[in-house]
Amino acid sequence: MKKNRFLFVAMLSLLLAVAVACSSQTAGTGQREKDDGPDSQEGVQLAQGVTDKEIKIGHFGPQTGFAASYDVIREGIQSYFNLVNAQGGVNGRMLKLIAYDNEYQPNKTVPVVQRLVQEDKVFAIVATTCTPCHQAAESLFGEIPMIGPSPASTSAFLEPLRKNWFGLQLNYKIEGRFFVDYAVNHLNAKRIAIFYENDDYGKEGYFGAKEELKKHPDVQLVAEVPHNVQEVDFSAHAQRLKQANPDVIIMTGIQKNAAAFRKEMVKIGATDIPLMVTYAIGMDHKVMYDLTGDAWDGVYSTLSMVSIDETDNPKIKEFVQQYSKDFPKSVPSANAQIGWAAAQVLVEGLRRAGEELTWDHFIAAMETLDDWDGSMYYDVYYTPDTRYGQTSMYLTRAKDGKLEKVTPLVKYDPKTDQFLYEPSK
Repeated sequence: MKKNRFLFVAMLSLLLAVAVACSSQTAGTGQREKDDGPDSQEGVQLAQGVTDKEIKIGHFGPQTGFAASYDVIREGIQSYFNLVNAQGGVNGRMLKLIAYDNEYQPNKTVPVVQRLVQEDKVFAIVATTCTPCHQAAESLFGEIPMIGPSPASTSAFLEPLRKNWFGLQLNYKIEGRFFVDYAVNHLNAKRIAIFYENDDYGKEGYFGAKEELKKHPDVQLVAEVPHNVQEVDFSAHAQRLKQANPDVIIMTGIQKNAAAFRKEMVKIGATDIPLMVTYAIGMDHKVMYDLTGDAWDGVYSTLSMVSIDETDNPKIKEFVQQYSKDFPKSVPSANAQIGWAAAQVLVEGLRRAGEELTWDHFIAAMETLDDWDGSMYYDVYYTPDTRYGQTSMYLTRAKDGKLEKVTPLVKYDPKTDQFLYEPSK
């Protein structure tokens, strides 16, 4: 009996030892499901969309419909991801882009965002378009980092600061102010008209222009003409603006509408009035020439990244080579550059965040970008108090199918609230 009792105690002790050993091996690591995240690493719970081998990134934009020309933004993102993945990914993880078509419509954006956030569980969302679309889905984004969506160039998404929203391309309000500053101080304009898209995107530049006009009481705002994003006939708008007899017209909107408006201005012989259009329209001048022909000559716009025309620039060479390989049926364009450049900024943040990829680590890493020039943008700048991304630009004018720079690099300084003209880069 004593021998049996001894054997029983010995067996029980052995089982307890095995159990303790197994427990000690798993303690502090959390539940780890490889490649099925959210994962954990050395006691740190990784963010959703992150596994040992992969980071899922979301995107939505118009792949079809009246604004489908912006779909090349998605191609630009994918192309840069392909380049990074071919080089081993980011800290050993491959980038996976999940992209859906929202047709540039708010009501179709909500289910798309729900799918990305709640079903696909992406880590971040990058380079999306359509300000009203984002506002429609605003409550669904939660804590997910938003990198370079064009609405983050709208003050409503940056003021007050939102921890997880990172603007990138030129802020629309700053751009509208710059147009007035240049028109008054360099074109000697005394009469200004504003032709704006009648939504939160279009009104941002409109409000910026009106704000800057307050500094110039001797300059008159002679017309404020709205248009809707899905309009196709701009003949009445053109007549009204011509009759206002402005020295300069400032326009906000999308490319297709700007092209239709410009052609109407040509028809009525009003191309002698300087037209200034937003970066979102004019930077992709090849598209604008395709839509208008020579009628686009003379149109002013801003440029906040290396131009596609700078074929000797190493950044353009890398982009054109990779993009042409990935999308041989598409022509490398400025809109595709937007996707590529936003992906560059995202990847730099991921690299700086390290292997323990949480949202907090990523956001802290993004806030270390201090006039970073590693992307196609002239500079990218974030701090715990700043989310503009970049505020440097050239003013350009379309000529013979290309963009010519008419100013040195101009940088908006929020501290002094001034536009600083710097030596050209």
